[in-house]
Amino acid sequence: MKRHLWIVATVATASLVLASCSDVDEGGGEGGGGGTDTGTAAAQCGDETIVIAVNPWVGAEANANVTKVVMEQEMGCTVELQEINESAQFPAMADGDVDATLEVWPSGHAKDREDYIDGTGEVVDGGELGIIGNIGWFTPSYVVEQDPQFATYEGFESDADVFATAETGDKGRFLGADTTYSIFDEAIIESLGLDLEVVYSGSETASLAALDKAVQNQEPILMYWWTPQWANAKYDLVEVELPAFDEECEQIALDDPDVAAGYDCDYAEDVLYKAFNADLSTNDPAAFEFLSNFQWTADDQNEVALAIQDGTDPEEAAQAWLDANQDVWQAWLPAAS
Repeated sequence: MKRHLWIVATVATASLVLASCSDVDEGGGEGGGGGTDTGTAAAQCGDETIVIAVNPWVGAEANANVTKVVMEQEMGCTVELQEINESAQFPAMADGDVDATLEVWPSGHAKDREDYIDGTGEVVDGGELGIIGNIGWFTPSYVVEQDPQFATYEGFESDADVFATAETGDKGRFLGADTTYSIFDEAIIESLGLDLEVVYSGSETASLAALDKAVQNQEPILMYWWTPQWANAKYDLVEVELPAFDEECEQIALDDPDVAAGYDCDYAEDVLYKAFNADLSTNDPAAFEFLSNFQWTADDQNEVALAIQDGTDPEEAAQAWLDANQDVWQAWLPAAS
């Protein structure tokens, strides 16, 4: 066992409460929408419920609730938010059970894109979300400051037992997340011959709890994590350098994403995009245009996500952001013809 001295230091929908100062007021526009006097009437939704996917991370919850509030208040839409993991959402969109997902991480969905967007055409690309995502391996800065070898994957070829737990024995623990996420970590570890074993936390919340505990106790932790994520402003994390993403890894991710045998790279940079059921454009042109227009920044998303994480009702968190950013969301509204 290598000796180290670790110094001690580390979406149910509720009723919407509208403040009198709100910029998005409840009103009597056509079809039940249209609250704010935006100067231009917004196109109204049809009679069918619009089903939006909510993936199991708080950023996806922020996306969905912000769009829901605007669509219901301004466009008279009926919106249902459906919790669904990212691997199940493409088949659900193809079948028409889900109309839209608002945050696709392409590094894990090359096969879905080939099958459903480029192949059958049952799903369409809904345009960029406006956020660049990055999945990788992260560790607190104090770990690298104490032991610089862990700044790169080569530091885990041996002596990774400082990350070991009762579950992993002599091997270092790599903390995975939700098993339904886009993940290649077991393949990376095997392909690079690293002295690590993946243990899945099961959720974003569980990963955050493990990180918080480690930081409070100044203990080593290595984990699957990503940006943007609100917690990155709270915890000082360092991304571990992995071999650069290349064409071979791209092809493996396309051909066999579930096993990913031989994948020995970093995750690809992710230009996050939206995807819709192909019939949405004809079934509800107003909803289709609005969701196509929906685009915001990582800072916007993190603001809403942090409020949700801190216990604010998701729709109330969305409302607070909308009240402060009317110029942003008005640009998403389709004009009435």
